[in-house]
Formats: sequence, C-alpha cells, structure tokens
Amino acid sequence: MENFIHNNLRLRTFAAVMLVNFLVILVISIFFQQRSLSFFEQEYADALYEQAQANGSLIDSGCQSLYQTAADAAYDMTIREKLSASDNNSPETAKEIAAILRAYKNRNPLIDRVSLYEPVSGRLIRSDEYHAVMILDPNKEGRKWLDTICQQQGRQPFLTEDQLGASPQKVYLYHQPVYDRDGNILAYLTASCSERRLYYAYLAPATREKESSVLLYHKDGTLLSGSLAGEENNSVQTMLQSKIAQNPDGQATLHIRNQDYAAVWLSLPFSGEVFCVLKSQHDFHAQIIQMQILCVLSALVLLLLSAVFLYWISLRLARPVENLAEAMQEAGRGNLAVRAPVTGSDEISYLAKTFNEMLQKMHELIERLATEKEQKKEAELKALQYQIRPHFIYNMLNAIRFAAIMQGARNLGKLLADFVELLRASTNRSGVFIPLSEELDTLRHYISLQEFRLMDAFTVHFSIQDNTLACIVPRMLLQPLVENSILHGPSATQSCCHIEVTAYIKKNALHLIVRDDGQGMTPEQIEELEHKAKTGRPPAHGGLSGIGVHNIMERLHLYYGEKARLHYESDGKSFTKAEITLPVSHDVHEYEI
Repeated sequence: MENFIHNNLRLRTFAAVMLVNFLVILVISIFFQQRSLSFFEQEYADALYEQAQANGSLIDSGCQSLYQTAADAAYDMTIREKLSASDNNSPETAKEIAAILRAYKNRNPLIDRVSLYEPVSGRLIRSDEYHAVMILDPNKEGRKWLDTICQQQGRQPFLTEDQLGASPQKVYLYHQPVYDRDGNILAYLTASCSERRLYYAYLAPATREKESSVLLYHKDGTLLSGSLAGEENNSVQTMLQSKIAQNPDGQATLHIRNQDYAAVWLSLPFSGEVFCVLKSQHDFHAQIIQMQILCVLSALVLLLLSAVFLYWISLRLARPVENLAEAMQEAGRGNLAVRAPVTGSDEISYLAKTFNEMLQKMHELIERLATEKEQKKEAELKALQYQIRPHFIYNMLNAIRFAAIMQGARNLGKLLADFVELLRASTNRSGVFIPLSEELDTLRHYISLQEFRLMDAFTVHFSIQDNTLACIVPRMLLQPLVENSILHGPSATQSCCHIEVTAYIKKNALHLIVRDDGQGMTPEQIEELEHKAKTGRPPAHGGLSGIGVHNIMERLHLYYGEKARLHYESDGKSFTKAEITLPVSHDVHEYEI
C-alpha cells in the first residue's frame, strides 16, 4: 500500500511538471511567433537602411566631385585671363581653353563633358576632342542652353536632356559663372554627367541582389534615376512621393505586384537628393515561416525529450528519497543504529550522508554523557598512582621522621617530611582542582627528594607571576613534566641539567612552561610521544607519580575540551620545552561535573 502511494505521488508529480512544461513551451512559441515577424522586419529594415547609407554616400561623393570640378574650373585663373584678353575670340585661345577643360574632365572619370558658354558672342567651348568650339545663336540655341543650365541651383544637380550630344540622353549638370576682375560675368561653365553613367557607377551594384531595386529622387518626390520602369515606376513613385515629401528619411513596407517590399530612403547631405532602396520580402517571409515551423518542431522535440528526462529523474530520485524517509522513521522510533544508504554524490546522497553522520554523533554523544564521569574518575586514578589511604603508613613514616630527628639526622627527617607531603598530595581525594600555589608546593617537595637522590644532576629555577598563584589547576599537573626533565635532561656532554618552571597569564589563558637545557628531543621523538599520548599508550618510564604525558593530555581534554593543550618544542640537541595552556579560573568547581 505504501509503495502504491509513493508511485501515485511520483506519477502526479510527473504529470504536473509535464503540464507546466507544455504550457511554458506553448506560451513561448506563441509569443515568439507573434513577435518574431515584426522584430526581424525591423532588423531587416535597419540592415537595408545601413546599406542605403553606404550606397547613398557613394552617390553623394560623386555629386560632390562633379560640383567641385565645375567650381574649380570656373575659378581657374588661366581661363579667366584668356577670356579677359584682347584676343579672346581667336581660334587659338579657344583651343587652349578647350584643352584646359579637357584636363578637368580627365581628372574625374564620372564627367562626360565640361562646357564654357559666352552669352555675348554665343561661343560654346567644349572638352570634346572634335567640334570643341561651336557658335550658338544667342537668341535661339544659346538662350535655350542658358535657360537650361541656370535651372541648376545650389549643390543639387539638375537632370535634363543633353542638348550638346550627338545622341539623346539625360545628364546631370552643375554650372558656375566665370567672373572677370570687376565681377562681371564672362561666361557660364558647366560640368555634366550622363544619368546612365551615374546609375551604372553607383546604383547598379546595389541591385545585384535578387528582387532588389534602387531609386534616386528629387527632394520634391520627382524620380531622377532607378531600376524600375513603366507601371512599376509610376506605382512606386506615387507611393513614395508623399512619404518623401513628409519625411526625407524613413522606412516603410510597400505592396507592389502582389508582393511586399521593404523600402528605406534617406536624404543625401551634400546634394539633397533622396536615395531609396527597395527589396522584396518574399524570401524573407519564407525564411520566417520556415524558422517558425522549425521552432514548433524544436518545441515538440524538446517536450518529448523533457518528458523522457523528467520520467527518468523521477525514477532515479524516488528510491533514494524513500530510503531516506524509511531511515528517518526508524530513527524516530529510537533506533540510532539505523543508517540510510548512500549512493552517488548528488544532493540526496549528501542529505543521507549528513543524516548518518548526525545519528553517529548523537550516538557518540549519548555514550559520552553516560560514561564521562566514570572516565574522569579513571583518569584521576591513573594520575594518582599512590592512592592508598591507610593511616598507619603516615603514622609510621612520621614516627621514623621523629626518630631520625631525635637521633640528629635532620636531613633524613626533612626528606621523610617531603616524602610524606608528596604522598599525601598524590593520594588526597578531597578535590580534583587546587590553586597553583599548592601545586608548586607539592612540586618543591618532589624536587627536594630528587635532589637528595641525584645530588648535583639538576637545578630548578622558578619564574612565577604573582597573579597566577591563585589560579585553579588540576592536581599533579607539573610534576610529570619536571620528572621527564630530571630523568632525560642530563647527557654525556652535560652532567648538570638546568630546569626552569614559568607561569604567566596572557590573553585570559594560563601558560605553564617547563624548560630544560638537556639533550633535547628530535621531531620524531616528539611526534611519537604525542601519538602515544593520543592513542592511550603512556610512556614506558615510571617515576614517583607514573602519570606521564598521556595522563596530562587525557585530563586536560576531559576537563577543558579544546580550551587546553600540552605542546612540546625542542631543537633535538640543546633544550626541551613543554608548555601547558589552559583557561584562567579561580573556582575549584568551575570545570567539575
């Protein structure tokens, strides 16, 4: 029944996720189809506008070069001087002026002809190789030519029929008056360019793409040049004329021959003409439809793949979650020995691993709380080797001490007194903690006994700060460290070992240091000593107390936890330093349980 419920829950979750996934994909697809066409049309129009700017700048530069040639020739001082000379009507002067005009024409490959017309005499000088000089009737052909060229104003070229050529064609022209020194007009200089030359130079390259056209308009909407003709030209001109008149820069979508065209136009800064680019959107719309179909197919494939993936994920995640839930239920019933299976390295495995670690720590904590008092008692029994309390031993030792004093052996009596005090301290169960001053008194009794035993093998110096004497420390804490220095400090090269016992307070921590200048310890020996202490194997040497480094570390850990430690330092040849660090305390019951 339980597995059936889990399976139903898994299926309901899978169905809900799949429904949300389907709705999200459906909404995204509809939104993309609604927005994609307008977005890509705008991007397409922007690309056309950049293309129109590039091609339009070329046309504008061509008009500028044509205008500049006419201006340079009109202000040519040689031409002015020859026209102002007394023999300006001679054939030789006309040929020289034609040669100059021909040089200006050759400077610009866009120019078809450079002409100079004198309205008074009717003489027309051209840059042509043949018939360079013509005489026009000032009242007929000359007046017509003059009226034609004067229609060109400013920097916008004028499109007209070529009246000077052998074949009819349309030309763009610029004209400039030629003045004498007094500001009188001597002649009119004209630079002309064939409309077809301008078209093939600048407009035709832009129409190489399929179903694209370029058009050049006057700013009033009059068509100047382009690749459309006939009815198409009229329809385009009708649609664009009003738009160009309203805004010389813009873009629109035009319907031509049952097709949609993207149109962009811009006003050329120098000539003021309007350059327009038309491009069919048939292929573009076909690509959009293909992309939308591909998007729908991709959405369906994505939906199918996500369904397979989600079902596989649900199967993969369900079993570890169920195992973890079963382990939690068992632990809730009080079985802390249960463990959840850990497979893989994903988040669920991490949860199972963390849950197992939590159970293990709870189990260890319960065991530790149950046995901590007993462990502390056992540690005290190890620290106090001579924990025998028969009163007759004290009485007998005191009797021997008094007998020695009565017989004059006062040194022996003092030694017995030190031994009695040391034995009393080591077997006293009145408390675990004592003031540092009492610990130092016990240490001095021990040192007196060792001085009698070992004679001049060592000396002990105390450097104790006064504010440390009232600090509370565990019993028999310093004696094992001093014992190690006495027994292991002297060497073959140094028979007397100097021992210094230091106590000071720094940053609310009590530092107890026992340092000797003996033979030292190697790093390997220090590591072995600390390893044996941590693993429960005390040092092999004995002594009066027999506590050793192991008992010190064990008691520090039981009483203070991570707040206290014992650390050894040595260079392996000239000194050994043992330092105990523990919290400052003045209450004998603060760290008791």
